[in-house]
Amino acid sequence: MPYSGVNGQRLYYEVGGDGDPIVLLHGFLGNADLMEAPATGLGSGFRAIRIDRRLCGRSEGPPGPVSLADEVADLTALLDWFGIDATHLVAHDEGAEVAIEFALTRPERTRSMALLAPSLDGFDPWLKEFAAQPQLVAAIHADPVFGALGKWLASPVFDVARAREGMQERLTEIFRRSRAGVDRFIRPPRTGPAQAERLGAIEARTAVIVGGRDLPGRLQTAQTIAAGIAGCEMITFPELSRFLHIEESRAVMRRMTDFFLPEPEIER
Repeated sequence: MPYSGVNGQRLYYEVGGDGDPIVLLHGFLGNADLMEAPATGLGSGFRAIRIDRRLCGRSEGPPGPVSLADEVADLTALLDWFGIDATHLVAHDEGAEVAIEFALTRPERTRSMALLAPSLDGFDPWLKEFAAQPQLVAAIHADPVFGALGKWLASPVFDVARAREGMQERLTEIFRRSRAGVDRFIRPPRTGPAQAERLGAIEARTAVIVGGRDLPGRLQTAQTIAAGIAGCEMITFPELSRFLHIEESRAVMRRMTDFFLPEPEIER
């Protein structure tokens, strides 16, 4: 399996396609497999690099919380390892926080980014939705991965996936391979303002892409990001939800490709 030795970590990666580099970042309890569909869809126009983030999937690292600064350092070192000066980014769920932090702190290395069903550091209506599910909270405390997985997969976030043959099973398989406890995704305290207060400093061309059937808090987060970044494009697929990039991958990838390669660059 391919690994990069960067920033003191061993990060698993997969590469496909030719063209400008684009890095794909998965979200909560996921790994690079969760980004296979968008990587395949973008492979005809980009050199698509998808990774298992630190302590996720097949990647390694010291246990415990990981700061956004740590993840930006990992991504920066990965680009150096590949000899890449600047990259486009596709990020899903909590991986969007990494992309946003990279765009804020490495603007010269960020060409553009598409944020799928994003979360946002410093803006957390989803935490209230989470706290309103006491059985899920108790299950996570009892067993961070397997104890909570069944309850999480039964939540409305997965309603669309359950309606697609084999998709729920595929997602379950990916999440069950997670080696990261919930503490991996609880950020250590940061100094200075949160991302929600700094969105106006982002210079990279940005699109926020969501499913209209996602939870209200996540839709509110997406709207906050879109309103905070100058020129940000908000794209909504009304009948999709949290995992829209695999729920209806062709439609989402067509729209994402239009964003990254606007006419006349796309060959029809």
